[in-house]
Amino acid sequence: MISRGPLIVPVEVKSGRSGSLKSLQQFVTQKNIPLAVRFDLNPPGMQEISHSISTAKGIKRANYKLLSLPLYLAEALPKVLDEIRVSSRL
Repeated sequence: MISRGPLIVPVEVKSGRSGSLKSLQQFVTQKNIPLAVRFDLNPPGMQEISHSISTAKGIKRANYKLLSLPLYLAEALPKVLDEIRVSSRL
């Protein structure tokens, strides 16, 4: 988790190129978070994600942006988040 101004962003780190984001998706859906970050071995990118989870009250849906960054950019995350916040008004 990282906070940057009013923005609270969940962060997940993966050791390879792919993997499940189950806990990240559950958190984003339950807390209605607009942006999440994944560090892995893939090139940088931003995806629009639409996800659903089952809850005791039924199906809950979430739409959020997933920022994927390579592991070597971890130190730059605060600056990247500032740029995203300014450009997309998150």
